[in-house]
Amino acid sequence: MNNKIMTVITIVILIAVVLFGVISQRQEQNEELELEEYENTAMMLDTVNTIRTYGPGGEEAVQQAFGRLEEIEALLDLYDEESSLNRINQNAGGEAVEVEAELLEVLELAKEFAAENQGAFDPTIGALTLLWGWGSEEGPSIPAQEDIEQALGLVDYNRLEISPEEQTARLEEEGMILDLGAIAKGYAGDEAVEVLLEKGIERAFVNLGGNIVLLGTKPDETPWRIGIQNPRSDRGSAMGSVDIGEEDLINGQIAVATSGDYERYFEDNDTRYHHIIDPETGYPAEGGAVSTTVVSENPSRTDALSTGLFVLGLERGLELAESLEGVEAVFITEDKEVYLTSGLEVDENFQLMDDEFIIVN
Repeated sequence: MNNKIMTVITIVILIAVVLFGVISQRQEQNEELELEEYENTAMMLDTVNTIRTYGPGGEEAVQQAFGRLEEIEALLDLYDEESSLNRINQNAGGEAVEVEAELLEVLELAKEFAAENQGAFDPTIGALTLLWGWGSEEGPSIPAQEDIEQALGLVDYNRLEISPEEQTARLEEEGMILDLGAIAKGYAGDEAVEVLLEKGIERAFVNLGGNIVLLGTKPDETPWRIGIQNPRSDRGSAMGSVDIGEEDLINGQIAVATSGDYERYFEDNDTRYHHIIDPETGYPAEGGAVSTTVVSENPSRTDALSTGLFVLGLERGLELAESLEGVEAVFITEDKEVYLTSGLEVDENFQLMDDEFIIVN
C-alpha cells in the first residue's frame, strides 16, 4: 500500500474521529438541554400553584399553563358572581343555560364521578357549602338544623340536566347550587398537563394546592416521592410517602390528591367542623378517616375520588377503592392507623416516615 493511500485512510479516520467527537458533544449538550429545569408559582383557584418542568421551552410552557388555569378559574369559581358556573346557579329552576364546551365537559365528568362515588361526591353540594359559610367574609359557622334539612333537599346530582347536543346545562329546582370545588383543581391539573405536552414538555411536576400531576419520569430516573401530610401536625410535616416510578405511570402520567379534615376547619365547643360535607347528612363527613389520598391516572377523577372516599369513610371507601381498576388509596384515622389498598406495599412504593403511625393492613 503506497503512502498516498495510507495518507487518505489516515485523514478519513481522523475526520471520522472528529465527527464522532462533535456528534457526541452535541448529544451531551442536548441531554443537558433536555434536563433544563424551570419552575414558577402563581396564586389561582384559591390556592398556591407550582409547576416545574424539565426540558427546553419550560418558561413559555408554564406561562401558558398558568394562563389556562386562569381561564378555568373564570369558568368554575363559585364565589365569582360573573363566573360561567354561577350563570347556571342563578338560573336554577328556570331555562337551560348555554355554556362553554369546557364547563360542559367538567359537568359531565362531575356527574360520572358522582355516580362512581355512590353520591359521596356531589357537584350540587353548593347549597350546603354556602349554608355553612365556607368562603364567606364572616367565615364558617354551624347552621340551624332546619336550614340544613332544607338545603339537603337541594342536593342531588341526578337533577343536574346536561345537553351536549345543545351545549346547555340546567338545575331542576330553584335554590340548587353547583359547587365544583372538589373537582376543579383536578380538572385544572389535567388541562395544565395538556398545555405542557403541546409545548413539547415530557417531564413535569404540577402541584395545584396539593393536587399533584406527575408527567414522565424524574430526570435522574429515581422514583417521584410524594409526601402525605401528617393530618395532626404542622403543614409540610409528612407522615409517609408514595413512591412512583416509571412502571407506575399510566399513559406517561399519574395524579395524586389528598382530602382531609385539617385543610379547612373551625372548632366549636372542642368539636372540629371541617369543610368536606356529607351530602347525606348535611354535616361534615364522619366516616372514620381524617385523611384520604388517592393515586390514579386521571387528575379530575383522582380529585373527586379523594373527596368521595373521605365521605364514604374507612370501610366503604376502602371497599370502593379496591374495586376500581388503576386506583390506589391511603386512609388515615384519628388514631393514626394507616390503611393501604392492595397495590401499595410498605418499603416498596409506600414509605412510613413517622413511627407514631401504624400500618394496619
